[in-house]
Amino acid sequence: MIINVVAALILRNDGRVLIARRHPDAAQGGWWEFPGGKIEPTESPEAALARELEEELSVQLRVGPYLASSEHRYPLTGGGEKCIRLHGYLCPWEAQPINLTGSHDRYCWRAPETIRMDTLAPADHPLLTALIARLQSPSQR
Repeated sequence: MIINVVAALILRNDGRVLIARRHPDAAQGGWWEFPGGKIEPTESPEAALARELEEELSVQLRVGPYLASSEHRYPLTGGGEKCIRLHGYLCPWEAQPINLTGSHDRYCWRAPETIRMDTLAPADHPLLTALIARLQSPSQR
């Protein structure tokens, strides 16, 4: 079974991107990730992402263009695995207070090239790679 999930690559004007750390006792606890969540059956990816950002961070942001997708299998406690298909969207930051209300205990703004892959959730690796490539592209400057 594949679970479709969306993630926001929230960019500030200074080029930093928001990452959030999952609570240590949550699934994939301790990993940093781009915020987002599951797409409900009746939602578009963009609507799901807007809803998830409101639920997890208490922010209202415009969901921008699609960036990239990845697929990753996570082992389940007790055996088996789940497969997520993660779809990443660029979201321009619009200054407002962030209030972590979901499965995260911390957040920070980082220059994309300084984010360590060994601390980032594996499904997010291709999204980070795509973001760095996009930001380094002469046509995106």
